[in-house]
Amino acid sequence: MPLLVAVLAGCTSGSPEEAVSTSTIADPAGDVVVSGLGRDRETVASAPQSTQADILTTTVEHRADEIGFVVALRDLLPGQYLDLTANVTTDSTGSRLPTQVTSLTYDGESTIDVYRTDGSSRCPAADVAVDHDADTVTMTVPRTCLGDPRWIEATVVAATMQYDATPAGPRGDAVWEDDAYRTGQAEPAASGTSGRLHRP
Repeated sequence: MPLLVAVLAGCTSGSPEEAVSTSTIADPAGDVVVSGLGRDRETVASAPQSTQADILTTTVEHRADEIGFVVALRDLLPGQYLDLTANVTTDSTGSRLPTQVTSLTYDGESTIDVYRTDGSSRCPAADVAVDHDADTVTMTVPRTCLGDPRWIEATVVAATMQYDATPAGPRGDAVWEDDAYRTGQAEPAASGTSGRLHRP
């Protein structure tokens, strides 16, 4: 299992849980999985040779005015497609569907959307920065777009595909992905999370 490192935001008189505002997790290299490839498109297989979506470290930070996600990948290639998605649960969403933060990068262009629980996307101040030299993607979302939460909890998944593959071809439905909080196809199947991160 990955090792989760919780960073305490200074010395406070609150409980230890309330003091945690940042988490950093390391994910092993080579634990990408691929689905939709070949004749049996339902099969999920290991794809250790895939580097574009291979997450190495993930930092999630609950700041005073925004939420930050910094994801380092094994080899972030400029011309390839990357979908980086964080599903964020907050004290305001509770048991409802989480808010989805998704950045799409392809051929030098990047976009980011914040999808609310009703499926709408309204957060023009959200931002994504891609650094191919450092192999990192950084997403920032204003807290106001998440309902000014007291705490957040997130999952992060990177995915890629052959963007120009023909639908009927062997790679037409193939998706390579890596879950920051799960090693390959290890059990249990459910993903881990960042843990609850409170506003500092």
